[in-house]
Order: sequence, then C-alpha cells, then structure tokens
Amino acid sequence: MTKRTSPDARPPGDARFERIVELAADAIICIDGGQRITLFNAGASKTFGYAPAEIIGERLDVLIPERFQRGHRMKVSNFAGGAPTARHMGERSAIFARRKDGEEFPADATISKIEVGGETVLTVVLRDVSERFRIEEQRRLDAERLRYALHAGHLGSYVHDLSTGHVALIGRTAEILGFQGDAIDFDAWVARVHEDDADLFRAFAARTMHDQANIKVEYRTRDADGAVRWIQVAAEPGDHNGDRHRRFGIVRDITEQKALQQVLEERVAARTEELQEEIRQREEAQRKLVRVQRMEVYGQLTGGVAHDFNNLLTVIGGNLELLEDHVAGERPQRLLRRAIEAVAMGARLTQRLLTFARRGKLEPQVLDLNEQVVGVIDLLRRTIGEAITISSVLAPDLGRVRADPSEVENAILNLAINARDAMPAGGNLIIETANATIDDASSGIAMIEAIAPGQYVRLSVTDTGSGMTQDVLARAFEPFFTTKEHGKGTGLGLATIYGFVRQSNGHATIQSQPGKGTTVNILLPRTDDERAVIVAAGGRPDGGGLRKCILVVEDNPDVRAVTTARLEKLGYRVVSCESGPAAVAALDASADIDLVFSDIMMAGGMSGYDLAGWLAANRPGKGILLTSGFEGAGAALAATAHPALKVLRKPYSSAELAREIGLALGD
Repeated sequence: MTKRTSPDARPPGDARFERIVELAADAIICIDGGQRITLFNAGASKTFGYAPAEIIGERLDVLIPERFQRGHRMKVSNFAGGAPTARHMGERSAIFARRKDGEEFPADATISKIEVGGETVLTVVLRDVSERFRIEEQRRLDAERLRYALHAGHLGSYVHDLSTGHVALIGRTAEILGFQGDAIDFDAWVARVHEDDADLFRAFAARTMHDQANIKVEYRTRDADGAVRWIQVAAEPGDHNGDRHRRFGIVRDITEQKALQQVLEERVAARTEELQEEIRQREEAQRKLVRVQRMEVYGQLTGGVAHDFNNLLTVIGGNLELLEDHVAGERPQRLLRRAIEAVAMGARLTQRLLTFARRGKLEPQVLDLNEQVVGVIDLLRRTIGEAITISSVLAPDLGRVRADPSEVENAILNLAINARDAMPAGGNLIIETANATIDDASSGIAMIEAIAPGQYVRLSVTDTGSGMTQDVLARAFEPFFTTKEHGKGTGLGLATIYGFVRQSNGHATIQSQPGKGTTVNILLPRTDDERAVIVAAGGRPDGGGLRKCILVVEDNPDVRAVTTARLEKLGYRVVSCESGPAAVAALDASADIDLVFSDIMMAGGMSGYDLAGWLAANRPGKGILLTSGFEGAGAALAATAHPALKVLRKPYSSAELAREIGLALGD
C-alpha cells in the first residue's frame, strides 16, 4: 500500500471535541471529496488494525472488500454530490469491511457530510457488529433446531367418549402412549401413569368430564417395559354440533424437551451462581477501593495537621526553653520542665501521625526479622503478664528485608499489647515468620489494598482473644478508631503500623472472627542487599562556631522569631527572611553568610530543596541545613534528588539545634 498525503480537511473543533472523537469506541473516519481518509481515530485503529500514520491519505476503498468497492464508491459519490446535509445515508447501513490483515467483518455504518471552507467533508461512523451477527446466526440455528424438534415431536391425537370410557387413538398416539392398536379403555391409560403423578392425572381426568374449557397436563408414564417418559396432553371441548360427551385432545412426547429444560435450568442456576459471585467480587472490590480512598484522605488530613502542629510545638518548645533562663525557683522550673516534656510528647504523637500518613522519616536497614522477634520477646514477657503464653515459630531460612528496626519493634509491641487487651483472662500469643510468594492467584486475600505479586517476608502476630466483628475489622487501620474504653487507647496503634508498612513498600492484612482470635500479617519485600544502612552519628550540642552568620529561611513568623532567638542564644549572628526568593536576594547581598537554615515547605514558589539546588549551582560549598514538620508528597519526591541533605525534624530542642548546626558548619 503506497502512502499518500492529503491536506487535513478535518472539520474545525476545539480540544474537547477532538478528545471526544479520540476516545470514542466506534470507528470515526473522515474523507475528502476524493474519498481519501483525512481522520482516523483510535476506535478506527482498534477496529481495522491500521495506525493513523499509515492510513491517512489512502482511499476509503482500502477498508472495503474488493467485491463491494465499486458499489460503495458510487453510493458515497452520490451522497457527496447531493444537497449539503448532515443526515445519515440510509440511517444505519449494514456493510462489510476489511481489516489490515485481510479479515472481513460485518459492520453498521452511518455517513454524514458538512461543508468546510468550500470543501465537502464526509464523516463515517462505523461499528463492528461481528458479535451481533454471531449471536443472530446462533439464534437462527437454534430456531431451526426448535422447528425440527417440533416436527419430529411425536405428535398424536385422540377422541375420548366420556359416556363409555372408550378412547380412539389417532395417528401416532398409540406409539406415544405405549399401546398396541387404535383404541384403548381410559382406565388402561390411567393405569400407565407414573405413581408420583397419579393424583395429578386423575384431577385432569375429572376436569375433562365437566369442564368445557381447554385444559392441559404434563405427566410421566411407564411403558410396558417400565421405561419412564414425559407426556403432554391438551384436551379440548366436544365437537361443534353440541356433543358434550366426547373430548378431543392432542398428545406429544416431551421427554427430550424436559431433558433440555432440566439442562437449561441447571445452566441458569450455574450462571446465576457465577453472576452472584461476580457481584460479590465487584462489591468487595468497591469496598476495598472506598477504604483505600478513605485511608488516603486520612493520610492527607493527618499530614496537614502534623505540619501545623509541629510548627506550633516548635514555637512553644523554643519559647519555653528560652524562658528557662528567666525563671527562678524550684516549683516554676519544675512546671516549666513539665511543659517542655509535654511538647516532646506532642512531637511523638505527630510523628505517629506522620508514620500513618506515610510521611514520617524512616531509617531503613537490612534486617533479619527473626533477630527482631527474638530481641523483643523477653521485653514482651515482662510487659504482657504471666497469664499469656508467648511462643514463636521462626522460619530457619528467612529472607532479609529493608526496614526501620525501631518501627518493626514498635509494630510487634503494639500488636502484642492489643493481643493482651483482647485476652483479659489469658491466652496464647504466637509470633511467626515465614517467606511468602505472592502471585496473581493469591493476591486476593482480605485486606485494604491489593498485594503486588512478588517475594515477601511475612511477620504474623496471632492471639486467641475475643476477635473482631466485620464492621470493626473494616475500620481497624483507621486512625483514632478504637473499641477500647475512653482513656485506654488512642486508635493510632494499628494505623501507625499500617503507615510504616506501606511506606516500606509492604502490606498489612488482618484476619479475625468474633470469639476466634485475630491474626495481623505484615508483609515486607525481600531484599538481596546484605549491607546495612549507615546512620549518621549526632554532633555535640554546643555553640561552636561563635559569631558565625546563619541565614534563617522560614515563612511562619512565630517559628522564624523563636529560631532566631535560639540561634542568637547559641552565639550565632542571624539573618532571617520569609521565602526562598528572599533568601536568594539575601545571599546575593551578603557574602559573609556561613550557613543557610531553611524550612522545606514555604510560600513563594521555592522550597528548601529548590534553595539547596540554587546554592549548589550558584554558591558551591555553601552549607545548608533543612528543617520541616511535614514535607508533603512534592517535597518528598524532591528529596530523592538530594539524598545527602540533612533534615532536622520539627519540633526540635535547643540541644538538637546546636548539634545539627555545629555538624553543618563542620565545628
């Protein structure tokens, strides 16, 4: 096929129209007056197998079987030469089309035309109806089979003399009923009826004696050799001369029909069961989707709250520490220390929130979970009491994982404490490790999110406690959701575990039934990396580098003020500004700034990571220390480009500030 070019004669339209055309499932094709293709949407590519680049400019004939091309060209030409109209040519026309591989298929097509810049543009909308043709052909074959079955249906008729009981058998009736000759006594007919249908047939016989309406019965009969067949009898009133002592009827053997009906009913029942299972699976998938979306919303909300809360804690904690030098007396000092300790508790709470929101800062290392379990079991025995028996089942060939060891330990402790609360009268607590392979077939276990296939290490904590109802199980990972009494639970234990595991690219699942205990599974990806992560050592909390100049970049004025005061108390000179662009201006204006101490998330369109990039390009060698209470998804992504940058997490103490500033300055 030779590629030709043609001017783009597509009708004008905005981007929304072009998007609709491109997303349409039907094939949409535009041709010019020469019947050359000028538009070929994605639906057309899918239907015919051509890419737009190889079909644009070709004649429409290439899509039509050769035997229909001439007639088709004439019809299109006649339509194109008529009066301008947007009506369909013959509404929907049934045609045959041809794919790129030569396969022919039936299609429904409509054609319309518009005038664009004095030129005629024809638009063909085509739909592949191969499946519909297949179904119609199947229906036709089924209808033919049905007609054949009726034709060969062993039909017969009879005349029943009600006064004498004599029954005349006409045509194939004797064969159908299993008798010899052309006449029987009605009682002989009744005697052949299957015992389970005897009452039904007697009721039918009684009605034939009195009713003048058409009546019908289906029953089973036994042949002389005992074989059981199904018979249908339709009885009609007497003749038109007023003879009410005779009944006419038609009989037929419906044994095959009954067998087919049974097969159909079994298929319908099986398909109904399949549909019910499909509906159940879709409903379950929808529930999981809703839960995933809800958890994502919780993560965004808690992350935002943590950001503002950490700024508040930074201001409160910083001012309390600055106040220490101005408060005398044992009791005021004690009250001040309690307030500072409360700030530290608030910081731990926000860290748990950030862990749930998958925004917490983890320090992953290559771990052997068996070692983690062994290391924490002694602590558990002292923590959860003697009424609970602790046992472990540890896989000898357990793979390694890459995770934060403190978070793994906290997860085991949290799960053990939850298990203890679920077993007030005592019970068994089992901690198990195992290698796990998740494939597509096994990824549908009960959980919030689908498990990606791969190699995992499973850490399971099982108790024999009270278990959970389905309603509680559905919300178990939600933050602040708890079934414990007021004051005995924050509802952050499982939520924190969920956040840590998901942030570690793993999965968490819960299996539980009321009265049958609970199992929480933590699945972490296996790693072949045997190297441990090196954790940076802390610096000394002194004010080394006296009179060095620090540029504080912080958009929160209260945080900026307390940070400036803290640094000045440590002996540094401080210059402050509220945004990244302002920091760039300050650096351009002054050459004696020794270190930039910048928040990450700031107004002004420039983050702390952006500022670090500017420094690397324009002030190489100039140090920068970042700080943040919550980085957000965008900043977290930017952090991957600056893995060496140290981030001081808000809120921080003056000692932590002094240590990190000293390390950043090299003091």
